[in-house]
Amino acid sequence: MNLFILSDLHIDTGDNFGTFQWDETELILQIERIRESYSIDKVIFNGDSFELLKYSLQDIKKAYPRLMEYLKRNDFIFIKGNHDIVLESGLSHYQITNSVGQTIHIEHGHNADRFNGSRLGRFISRSGFYLLNKLSGFKFLMDIYFKIVEAEEHLYHIPKRYNTIKYLIFALRLLKEYDVVILGHTHKLEAHHTYYLNKKKRYLNCGSCSLGRFEGIILDTETLKYELIKERKESFQEVWHMRYAI
Repeated sequence: MNLFILSDLHIDTGDNFGTFQWDETELILQIERIRESYSIDKVIFNGDSFELLKYSLQDIKKAYPRLMEYLKRNDFIFIKGNHDIVLESGLSHYQITNSVGQTIHIEHGHNADRFNGSRLGRFISRSGFYLLNKLSGFKFLMDIYFKIVEAEEHLYHIPKRYNTIKYLIFALRLLKEYDVVILGHTHKLEAHHTYYLNKKKRYLNCGSCSLGRFEGIILDTETLKYELIKERKESFQEVWHMRYAI
C-alpha cells in the first residue's frame, strides 16, 4: 500500500492573518498529482489540517467550499493535532501492520510537548491569536508578525519550542515498539534511521503544507521505502504583500 502523509496545512479563512496561503483549486491539483504519480492508496492528513485556534470550522468551510468537499473522500484519513484537536471526527493516531509484521505508527507529535497538547496551552495560544487578530489592521504590526513567523519557519532555524532533539527522543521511544514512526507538528521535513535490537528503524517528519509549501512523505508500507516531497511557492512575505499591500 502506498501512503501519502502530509500535515500542518493550517487551513484558515483566507484573511490577512492566516498562514495557509493556498488557492483551494491549486492545492487539490497538487494532491491529485501526487496521488496519480505514485498510485497512492490512502492520504493521511497528520494533524493541524485546520487552524481552529484562530477560526471556526464553519468560517473555514465558507471560505473554501470546494476544498472542504474534496477532503471528504473515503481514502483520506485525518489525525488530530493541537490546532484542530477539537474536531468531532479524526483519529489520535493511525497504525498499520504490513504482511511481514512491520508496524507503522503515525501521529501529529504535539504529545512530545505536554504544554502544546494541554487545555492551558490551547487557551494561551487562542488568546494570543485573538489579540493579534484584533491588531491585524495595523500593517506595520503585521509586517513584524510575519517576519517573526517566516524567520521561525526558515529551513535552517529550529525554534526553541520545536527543538528537534526533543521530538527525536519522543520518536525513539516509540521506535522501541514500531518500525516506522511518522510525526508532523515541527514543520520540519526530516528522516532519521537507527537500529534497535538489530532491527532497522525509521523516524520521519512530514514537514508542513502551510506558508505556500507542499511537503510530505510517500511511503510504501510493504517495503518501507519512502520519498520526501518538498516544493515551495514564493516567500510568504512576498505573497502577503501582493495580497494585502496598501
